[in-house]
Amino acid sequence: MTSILITVGSTLFPSLTDKILSSEIISILIENGIEKLIIQYGNANLPFNFKKEINFKNEEKGKGFIKIEEEKLKIELIRFTNDFENLIKNCDFIISHAGSGSILTTLRMIPPKPLLIVPNESLMDNHQSELAEKMKEQGYSEVSSIDDLQVTLPIFLKSRGKKIKSFPQMNRNRFKNILDDLMGFD
Repeated sequence: MTSILITVGSTLFPSLTDKILSSEIISILIENGIEKLIIQYGNANLPFNFKKEINFKNEEKGKGFIKIEEEKLKIELIRFTNDFENLIKNCDFIISHAGSGSILTTLRMIPPKPLLIVPNESLMDNHQSELAEKMKEQGYSEVSSIDDLQVTLPIFLKSRGKKIKSFPQMNRNRFKNILDDLMGFD
């Protein structure tokens, strides 16, 4: 089952969740073979009208979790998860806000996952755009604005199977080694 994860972390990013839940984007996902959509939406309020746009047959409600099963697309809405790495690992595509934690967790997956970063431009000093552009410039991800998703999303979804540049794994001893060297320890 081809799946895509949308993550906004803990920050509010309703313009992304609202856009993903629009009938236009849902249609693009279905047309491109996505069978499962998982949205980690944090503290956002989901758009009331998305239920009108999505004709669903079965809805399960739990604490911060809604599951909607349609004929061609299963949708899971999750506020937060304690197992973010596993959520990423089990999805084929990732669309993320430009939070460094979400980006690094995705980029460190083995094998690497296709990543589309959508910066939250409403945040102060637009720091997410700087990080997103740097990741794209270095070949680790693609970047899109909310307004361009109708164009960038189909292109991104066609990237499945293409070689993805691996991100360097974390060296947990690096800081210790620098300090040891600086202090003259062996």
